[in-house]
Amino acid sequence: MPCRIAQAAFAALALAAALPARAQAPIAPRSAVGAVEEPDVVLRPPSPTPRLGMQDGLPTLELFGGRFTLQPQARFDLDMGGFRAQPLYQDGKPPKYLDDTRPGIPSDGLNVRRARVGLQGRLLGDFTYAFTWQFEQAPGTVFAPATLSRLFELQLAYDGWAWVTPRIGAYTLMQTIPYAMSSFERTFLEPPSIITVATSLASGDSRVALGGEARGDRWFASAYLAQGSTATLNDGRNRGLVGRATGMAVDLPGFSLSLGVNAAAQLAPGFKGNPNQITLRDYPELRLDPTRLLDTGTLQAGQGWAVGPELQALLGPVYVQSEAQIVRVDATGGGTRRFRGYYVDVSLPLVGPPRRYDRLRGIFTRPEVPALDPRAGSWGWIELAVRWSWLSLNDAPVAGGSQGIFGLALNWYPASRLRWTLQYQLGDVRLLPGTSNSPTGADRAFQSIGARIAFDW
Repeated sequence: MPCRIAQAAFAALALAAALPARAQAPIAPRSAVGAVEEPDVVLRPPSPTPRLGMQDGLPTLELFGGRFTLQPQARFDLDMGGFRAQPLYQDGKPPKYLDDTRPGIPSDGLNVRRARVGLQGRLLGDFTYAFTWQFEQAPGTVFAPATLSRLFELQLAYDGWAWVTPRIGAYTLMQTIPYAMSSFERTFLEPPSIITVATSLASGDSRVALGGEARGDRWFASAYLAQGSTATLNDGRNRGLVGRATGMAVDLPGFSLSLGVNAAAQLAPGFKGNPNQITLRDYPELRLDPTRLLDTGTLQAGQGWAVGPELQALLGPVYVQSEAQIVRVDATGGGTRRFRGYYVDVSLPLVGPPRRYDRLRGIFTRPEVPALDPRAGSWGWIELAVRWSWLSLNDAPVAGGSQGIFGLALNWYPASRLRWTLQYQLGDVRLLPGTSNSPTGADRAFQSIGARIAFDW
């Protein structure tokens, strides 16, 4: 069935490309594939001979009169930091508790969070493509590109229509606000835990999917038929549906308000060796150590889904972003497990203009500013962000734990492709559901300091 869908999609895209060219004004810069991780590609007038030049700061090869273009891309994020607190325990770490698999707070660490190389460009005029190979390791493991590398992205899109972009391949699905953004644009190092849990059902960083995005001046929508993640072995039955819709409710000078809803459903959870199972879990919003305190364990399940509202607002220079999610897992043999969570994120630019609305993705993104040049009075772009996030993975008999984290982050972009972030977190994890005060050893209160140097080329 997925193969027939893919064949039909490619046939439709080819038919669209064969239609007579429409008259149009000069083309403005736009995303090479409409994806959240790629820089913009600026189209130039066709050239009858091969040409090598620069577009948006990237070397670009143009062939066949500009009907085929090729650009390299690279991404590297290096995280560092550690966890503190819980002085009542020996060495500041509490003993194992409950299922004897969740230790104390994670250890300090240095982690290559992202290491990717790839190619992107345009073919046949209105088709765009992207290929990305990933090398990063899991937290707490040695960086070994030869053994840990895998496909991250391989997609083809058609953007010859102004209002809709069909897309097929493996890519990041635009289900929630953080996943409609590039990770290079987010205010914190990691998405809130509730977003990580909700998107793990059928979207996340990289999914094999067929779908696309549609947009207008004041609205945005996305819909996808998804299969398995490129990071996880699956048996081909891991099918899901993913969608998001948002609209600009208020758009006035000094005040913008966007409201929306997003949802995902995993219709057939299947993983090699362990079919019909769902596991919900996350790190404490900082990936330096393999410890994941929130963990439902393996749930025998026929299907699962997540749904929730979203809000974005710009009040003068202040940007507000918030989402809530209800996650439900239908257990095999009867019964339903319900989990929930939310977050509120507020940011303020200390140097530079406020965030701007990007109608291509339905999000508020960072503005373009001059690179660091103190002699010219340019210091790049600096943003201060505050976030509160909460998640509960408790629903008897599941005791996955609950977590609340207050975060503070400072982001500095000295150039458009370089980012430095310093982040502080004050968190509290409770592993015994149904009580306000867990017994000794059950709580995982912690403080963490993390930093990231990121390069997006």
